[in-house]
Amino acid sequence: MPELPEVQTVVSQLDKKISGKRIASVWSDWQKKIYPSFKAFSEEVQGARVKGVRRLGKHVVIDLDNGRSIVAHLKMTGHFLIKTKKNRKQLAFTEDRMNGYIHHILAFADGTTAEFSDMRKFGWLRALPTDVVEALPSIASLGIDALSPALTAEKFRALFEKRGHRLIAPLLLEQHIVSGIGNIYRSEGLFLAGILPDRLTDSLSRAEWQKLYASLRRVLRQAVKLRGTSDGDFRDTDGLAGTFQKTLHVYRREGLPCKKCGTILKRKKMGQRSVYFCPVCQK
Repeated sequence: MPELPEVQTVVSQLDKKISGKRIASVWSDWQKKIYPSFKAFSEEVQGARVKGVRRLGKHVVIDLDNGRSIVAHLKMTGHFLIKTKKNRKQLAFTEDRMNGYIHHILAFADGTTAEFSDMRKFGWLRALPTDVVEALPSIASLGIDALSPALTAEKFRALFEKRGHRLIAPLLLEQHIVSGIGNIYRSEGLFLAGILPDRLTDSLSRAEWQKLYASLRRVLRQAVKLRGTSDGDFRDTDGLAGTFQKTLHVYRREGLPCKKCGTILKRKKMGQRSVYFCPVCQK
């Protein structure tokens, strides 16, 4: 599932490529994932221009000049492809099978299309007034964003410490506390901070909280810079895979030697999700 860096990659690219463009038409062959209905969605967005694109948690928000917004969630395998007359036949679009599951299309007046490819068909699009976007239940329930300037090291520590005697790894995935820390980046962040995933929150020192905060922010920012992790199916708006997977230290590397100390890396199931770690580098 795309996490914060992957969604931010999509948002940044969409903002550059479609802002200012007017939506001429909408197409879908999977209308059950268009809300409130395909007809209502089309009526809300056709003729409007894109003012800008932003991210709220893992949601892509396309703000329009008519007081409406398109909110999209990529879910497991969804991604937007931006096609023009010049790039429509490039190999990434025509040869990569992950880019061939087109179910929704926003067609712009200049011939550009924003095509939503989604192999699993769990992703969705919704049109609604811009001023109620943040009231959507899936957005309103989110905690402070992991990359928000307002999230200081002290606030980060306080948010998790007040949850009491809890395992740190599962807690990092609770989006109502801090949003945007997904499965890949919690494993990488814990590794860089030198903290074992089964540590209890009340066992971490102030210095360890500071290190964990800095490590998670560093990992997320680096992943955004490298256009995310393509752990199988993620593609950016050019249809290309991200490259952060080339830098992974522990995620999905169980049984392989640690890049720092050579110890064989391990995997543990915690809260229905796997977390990866080095039993020597992490304490």
